[in-house]
Amino acid sequence: MFDPFINLLHMLMGTPMFYPLVTVLIVADALAPIVPSESVLNLAGAFAGSQGVPDVTAVIVAAIIGGVIGDNICFALGGRLIGFVERLDAESKAGQAILWVRRNMNRGAGATIVVARFIPWARWVATIVLGSVRFNWFAFVIYDTIGVIVWAILSVGIGYAGGALFSDFPLLGMVVGVLLGSLVGFGIQKLQGKLFDWRDERRGESSL
Repeated sequence: MFDPFINLLHMLMGTPMFYPLVTVLIVADALAPIVPSESVLNLAGAFAGSQGVPDVTAVIVAAIIGGVIGDNICFALGGRLIGFVERLDAESKAGQAILWVRRNMNRGAGATIVVARFIPWARWVATIVLGSVRFNWFAFVIYDTIGVIVWAILSVGIGYAGGALFSDFPLLGMVVGVLLGSLVGFGIQKLQGKLFDWRDERRGESSL
């Protein structure tokens, strides 16, 4: 029943053009976070784990290139886009991301840049906000590159694990890979919050 769909994906992910397509998709996601780039990486990893294509290393490299390029373009445009960000509905996902970024940026810009890479709207907001306040670009590149590398490896790797685990059932493996990838981003966000809260408590105690 699903064989035609699996064959189509096999043909798409087996072509060399798939890798530059991943790069373009990641750049587009950095500029407008409505493209599900994490899901694409989870899916590519899961398919590689169950079907042997695409090449996992090549997908990771393509994702890193796209992430770094896209984030730096967004950072460079921060001053021009900040007005649009300020007008976003505070109750929307983007509005909530703005609050999250600004709250956590004061507690640790480096960690926030890395973790924001795992939160679609937050990474978009973080790059714009930092660009608008003229945050040190060299520091941004370092933290952002670290975040992009970790994000790409985890997104593809977790998908690959799900696909390999259910290699006899490729469609199930892809679903599991995407779900696991989604949970990782949520878990990292929660872990960062707990670490910041713990650090704040320690600082409060030490100041007494």
